[in-house]
Amino acid sequence: IGNNWEWTEDHFNPLKNFEVHHVYDDFSTPCFDGKHSMIVGGSFMSTGDEASVFARFHFRPHFLQHSGFRLVASEEDAPATQLFPGSFSGQAAARDEAEEVDLSPSSEDNVYESDDLLAMYLGLHFPLSGSKENVNPIMQHEHAPTHGLRFPQRVAELVRKLEPETTNNRALDVGCAVGGSSFELAKSFEHVEAFDFSSNFVEAAKRIQSGEELSFRIPVEGEISEEVSVVNEPGVDSEVMKRVNFFQGDACALSEYANTKEGFGTFDAVMLSNLLCRLPDPMAALNAMPKIVNKGGVVVMVTPFTWLEEFTPKSKWLGGFHDPVSQEPLYSKDNLKQIMESLGFEKIHEEQMPLVIREHQRKYQYILSEATGWRRM
Repeated sequence: IGNNWEWTEDHFNPLKNFEVHHVYDDFSTPCFDGKHSMIVGGSFMSTGDEASVFARFHFRPHFLQHSGFRLVASEEDAPATQLFPGSFSGQAAARDEAEEVDLSPSSEDNVYESDDLLAMYLGLHFPLSGSKENVNPIMQHEHAPTHGLRFPQRVAELVRKLEPETTNNRALDVGCAVGGSSFELAKSFEHVEAFDFSSNFVEAAKRIQSGEELSFRIPVEGEISEEVSVVNEPGVDSEVMKRVNFFQGDACALSEYANTKEGFGTFDAVMLSNLLCRLPDPMAALNAMPKIVNKGGVVVMVTPFTWLEEFTPKSKWLGGFHDPVSQEPLYSKDNLKQIMESLGFEKIHEEQMPLVIREHQRKYQYILSEATGWRRM
């Protein structure tokens, strides 16, 4: 009865030796975009080519065209042709993807729960640590990249520099790690909400906030390390630290927090520091921005766009792949601009921001992140 079509897992794609015909040069090629999926089936009155098993038709699965359309899931992976991971890869693939991505904060696979990572991030967020023990964050040498120190503080300082309009004088630190950036924000805002996916990181931040003298080990060489005490930045005292509310949370659940979390509210400033390309669903975080940022407020995002499938399924990457038709490279920076503008934000700042993470006294990670500022219009 009526139409009975099925979307397949194949994207509409050019067959071998495909050529554009001059009589109808814009029929197929505009749909080689990874968004149009092949459809099979027909209606009670299908005739000619439409009734053939060799018919090739396509449609975008983004709204209900006919009530007879059906979606099906295969028990096994289908030998489908997909131009790039993206908008529609079939119900079976979507099901498998959902099973593979574990967003639970208690996941044992969370690399950020290890003590080694905790020590590394304490060193990153509190670079003055070791000053009492005469242990430098970077081994002194000519051309030492000391400009890469105080990265969390520099990001928070950028938030202040961009002068968000004051509505409630509240700030949000998304992916706060061990709290160095949150304490810096608290110098300028009356209240700071700060959360991280890692319970280990949040617990350390709370211990520092409580006044506990926390210590950690800085790697020197091989199995040799030095124990140092955490030292806060100048101006970060107990009065500043008590303005911060730390909790364990998920950046992909920001919309849920905006709707249901008691006391969460809205903010004049939101900061996401080296977080975007570590989320399983970056768009879930970005789509929440209009809900949580006050008019005239500012969002500062800092990211190196280091996309890795161990953190983000390739179908969720904002860029870092080639256009399936033109083969032109698609960059995350350009897509991020389109996304933020569509959400009602104007780009007001861009700079390249370096950071240094110590592995041991003679080996460091040097990362160049892109820092952008966005004002809610």
